[in-house]
Amino acid sequence: MLAFSKGGCTLIPCNPAPQTRAWGAGGVPHKAAPCQQQHRRSSKDGWPGSRRLATAQRQRRAQSLVPQAAARKPGGLREQLPIFPLGLVALPATEVPLQIFEARYRVLFSTLMAGAEGIDEGLVNPDKAWCGSRMFGMTFIDQKSQGLASIGTLLEITEHSNLEDGRLLVNNRGRQRFKILEVVEESPVLVCEVEYLRDEEDEGANSPEAVALAAEVAELFRSVVSLSVKLKATSVPADIANPRQLTELGPFDLSFWVASLFAGSPYQQQALLEEETTLGRLKASQELLSGTQRYLGAQVALVGAFKPSGGSESDASPPAGGPD
Repeated sequence: MLAFSKGGCTLIPCNPAPQTRAWGAGGVPHKAAPCQQQHRRSSKDGWPGSRRLATAQRQRRAQSLVPQAAARKPGGLREQLPIFPLGLVALPATEVPLQIFEARYRVLFSTLMAGAEGIDEGLVNPDKAWCGSRMFGMTFIDQKSQGLASIGTLLEITEHSNLEDGRLLVNNRGRQRFKILEVVEESPVLVCEVEYLRDEEDEGANSPEAVALAAEVAELFRSVVSLSVKLKATSVPADIANPRQLTELGPFDLSFWVASLFAGSPYQQQALLEEETTLGRLKASQELLSGTQRYLGAQVALVGAFKPSGGSESDASPPAGGPD
């Protein structure tokens, strides 16, 4: 399959993205093909053989869906994986909340969470290799060109909630990166042959240079938040001003977590996801945050220059007007 490049990202042609919504910070709806409600199978009909799910197998699965983190798949391993294409970028070491309501994806996620509390067994397809695995791939899709990024992230479902109208709220954790090698199936959902990247061979991930650079990126983030708060004359909770991830994550995970903050720039995020090394991602984030810091610092200085002595916060803005 031919690939093409846009904004530093490698994209491959793909069918329209699913009809879904991301929820949580910065979540926005994403358009796609109309939901094919006639494809939904009822609990009564079910998938062929769905009633054959063994009782012992169901009992082994934790109903709360909060298991131990899945073991990392070795770099170079190839396998077939259901792919969830969406107009946002999922990254390792980050939380990715999703709202699922399109029929074919309700079937997929019900199959992934087979045996969990509240999952309709009539929507479970026990013949799929990923039945009950809680693991799926997510890749960025360009909504205009319908180009699919060749590098994506393996996600693990950590929590879910059922709504009365049948929708699923699913929280996922980014685990590791993969490269799409081949499209195996396109309907009803995308299934691809993938190869997991050899991130364990990133020798500079824990080097003194990476540790120092990670600390600098963390401090730049705190500075950007502080300047933003000052510019807007507001306040934010401590967990936003100084997130625990800045101190808890190592350089490798932090390089992805910081990239997740650039939600308004998916092509930039995808480029960071595709960057091969931890040092490369940290250096790119350093440049982006440094530029933001300089811009916000100039804005704060400008507001301060036009603020009358003893004036209120509402006066803290330059006078209206411009060139004649």
